[in-house]
Amino acid sequence: MAVVHNKIRKNYIILCEGKDTENFLIQYLNSEPLKIEKRFSEDIQTFDFGGINQLTMFMRTLMNMEGFDKVDRLLVMRDAETNVEQAEIMVRNSFSECGLSVPDSCCSWNKTSNLHTAYLLLPSCDNKPVPGALEDLCWDIISDKDAERIKNDIEKFTDKIKSEYGRIVSHEHKSKLHTYFSVNDDLVSLKVGEAARSGAFDWNSARLELLKQLIHEGFFT
Repeated sequence: MAVVHNKIRKNYIILCEGKDTENFLIQYLNSEPLKIEKRFSEDIQTFDFGGINQLTMFMRTLMNMEGFDKVDRLLVMRDAETNVEQAEIMVRNSFSECGLSVPDSCCSWNKTSNLHTAYLLLPSCDNKPVPGALEDLCWDIISDKDAERIKNDIEKFTDKIKSEYGRIVSHEHKSKLHTYFSVNDDLVSLKVGEAARSGAFDWNSARLELLKQLIHEGFFT
């Protein structure tokens, strides 16, 4: 269960599903491509809300914290998992149960109240979410000159493990990414957020452009 350790210090808040997603986002907000706009790194506060079933409880805790009355932007980031429709329903229900304005759809800001709200489902980062998770996004933005060849070999390996041994089925996205980490000296045994801090991902990737636009549109315009 996630625990709120910090006070609310900013007017712009992003709630992240798990510490890995939070640490990944922090590294992105502080990345070189976003340094041109200091507000990405200076004006946004992130929180880990825990697992997908803990969002409503965390929101209620957050709303009772000192300083919440000054918050005017709230974005939720979580994995789409295997059922996009169910993921969207769960997030919208959390907003509704907490008495907050409910976004109509993924990556669409609800600006009908003083507190503007939105949600984003990984890995797609756009208004057409697809099944998957943070690791799927990370797999697509690996920063390595040999990334495509290495990824191709890893996919052949995981396909063989699946077909011959019936392994790596429900967690294939994690298995592929961590296999890549395991064959890189600087990334062995690291979690996703730690790998992000170690330079594993390409922050200039086009896959992140819509995430940048969503944050900029909702927080800074």
